[in-house]
Amino acid sequence: MIIYWDGQENFTIKTKANSVKIGGKIQLGDLEIIEPGEYEVGGTQVELIDGVIQIYAEGIALSYIKKGKIFSDEELEKLNGIDILLIGVGGGDFTETKTALAVINQIDPKIVVPMHQGNLQEFAKEEGVTTQGLEELKISKADLPQEERQVIVLNPKCLKAT
Repeated sequence: MIIYWDGQENFTIKTKANSVKIGGKIQLGDLEIIEPGEYEVGGTQVELIDGVIQIYAEGIALSYIKKGKIFSDEELEKLNGIDILLIGVGGGDFTETKTALAVINQIDPKIVVPMHQGNLQEFAKEEGVTTQGLEELKISKADLPQEERQVIVLNPKCLKAT
């Protein structure tokens, strides 16, 4: 699986079978997703519930939250076992940093990928990471950290034609 941050709230996730675009528009392969529900194309599953997008592919559970909130125990059960969390940080259109950190601790993913509008410093300081990012996150189930959570900052980029 390869994860690209296309900028703003938009990500592209490429799996062996297809690609998923999430953010302003949600697309699984050629299928555009416009309402909550569960969808599957080529072994990749996408579930949209209450503003949270869940993706299951290649044995990895990924969740996308643009504007997070503290979850109830019932809501948290649905997010159990998340490997990778794409979460908005820094406030504005995204989650306030303090709330984002609380949500991350609630979900306890193995990898966190922050999305932001250039206001990453406070989050990076709290998490003890650099704001220098990677062009892409190439990951497989075997590559997931087993001990401590990793925060991986991605640089926004325009994805080449697929």
